[in-house]
Amino acid sequence: MKKVFNPVFLFFMLSLSLHAAAQAPMSVTTGINGPQLTFVNNDMSYDFGGIPKGESVPYVFEIKNAGNVPLIISGMKCESGNVQCKWPAKPLKPGKKGYITVTYNAHGDEGSFKTQIFISSNATDSAYAFLHITGAIIPASSPYQPSNSGSKSKGGGRRGR
Repeated sequence: MKKVFNPVFLFFMLSLSLHAAAQAPMSVTTGINGPQLTFVNNDMSYDFGGIPKGESVPYVFEIKNAGNVPLIISGMKCESGNVQCKWPAKPLKPGKKGYITVTYNAHGDEGSFKTQIFISSNATDSAYAFLHITGAIIPASSPYQPSNSGSKSKGGGRRGR
């Protein structure tokens, strides 16, 4: 027996699937069951530009707990001894924002620097996250101080004065 393509059956199946898709909720759930550390504006790197030798310059990264239970940052470590970090001391509730302040102390030798900062937390998507910072230590009396126009920051953080 020869099988015949039935356009009425095809139309019926297409209509049924479109109706089922229209009934599905429009929001997408991530399925994350636990805390999730996210960086506002994907701001995970910063270029300090030129920092005069002897100065300390802070930068603030904005973070958010996109999970459904409190986020606890348990520590931060850096490859360089010239970096100090401050993070929220209290757990960050779901949906709430917080701040990580990274201060670069330009007390070392003049020249460029590039380092990573390791963040330890109870986040379920990744228990470890990294921040990347770059810049250059310039002579204290140098009239040249490059702008931060080359910064990879998208505006989520703030440079302190």
